[in-house]
Amino acid sequence: MNRNIHWTTTIGAALVSLGLVTQAAADTATLRTVSAFNSGTAIPHTFEMFLEEIQNDPDAPIEINFIGGPETMPPFQIGNAVSNGVVDMAFVTSAFYTSSLPAAHALNLTRYSPEELRETGRFEQLQEMWREQMNVHYLAYTNYGNRYHLYLNEPISGPELNGLRMRITPVYRAFVEAMGGEAAQTPPGEVYTALERGTVDGYGWPVQGIFDLGWQEHTRYRVDPGFYHVEVGVLVNQNTWDNLTDEQRDYLTDKAIWLEELNGLNEEINIEEERRQAEAGIEVIEFEGEDRERFLETAYEVQWERLAQEHAENTERLREILDSE
Repeated sequence: MNRNIHWTTTIGAALVSLGLVTQAAADTATLRTVSAFNSGTAIPHTFEMFLEEIQNDPDAPIEINFIGGPETMPPFQIGNAVSNGVVDMAFVTSAFYTSSLPAAHALNLTRYSPEELRETGRFEQLQEMWREQMNVHYLAYTNYGNRYHLYLNEPISGPELNGLRMRITPVYRAFVEAMGGEAAQTPPGEVYTALERGTVDGYGWPVQGIFDLGWQEHTRYRVDPGFYHVEVGVLVNQNTWDNLTDEQRDYLTDKAIWLEELNGLNEEINIEEERRQAEAGIEVIEFEGEDRERFLETAYEVQWERLAQEHAENTERLREILDSE
């Protein structure tokens, strides 16, 4: 698979350069697209398959003008960019745009797969919320099944971090603090140096991707079980979405469902990542029985509580969609 995807428009380039959807003579719309993640790494691999699927379809009513990854736009600006129509489509995790949609990263806590969300009508409720508050159409939920883990350089005997300094993101800050860890929010690009110098004792990260960053070189333990699900969404500017034809919207929706089906690859990928980590000398600290139950219960409850403290109205609405029976 080509990891350096770059396509340019063939019709209406002037309009595309202004961030506007282009309606070509053959009724083809061209979408300016950006990703929050570097091409060729673990997180965007299925999204890249999605882009290639459209690119290689001679009958596609959609064309993609892929601008690039974080080298072209800072990840925390991408939510605003797609909301305001600077780009038409974006591949971005909800944790990067909580300033636009508070508590959006509750998506990581879902008890339902994307397929189940769609089957029960919950996905439409999410789309309504994203449309109302962010002016985007939430097209697809990727990376479900890729769970977060804690990685350490000091062993622990139970679900307590006892003052260990952990590199975190907002997704699991509350969890780390509830276990007695000290939270340190550090950009991913600085984590390798922090591990190398011993200024952090560990970090949270999905089971996939630590080899992309070289962190396995300074990691001794992975804590099992994993918790939460990674969520990276495909968002389309709402004005762009509304200006598409029915055929174009149906086409993108069908491809989005195909993309979500690729989440099923994560089980096999996770096994391979665990094998590679073991080969690299990373030992597993596995909680069982009551410790396992307490670890997972704490992970979910403290994050829901933290989200409710930060934005009660959105959290209540999201918990009803993502966590209710």
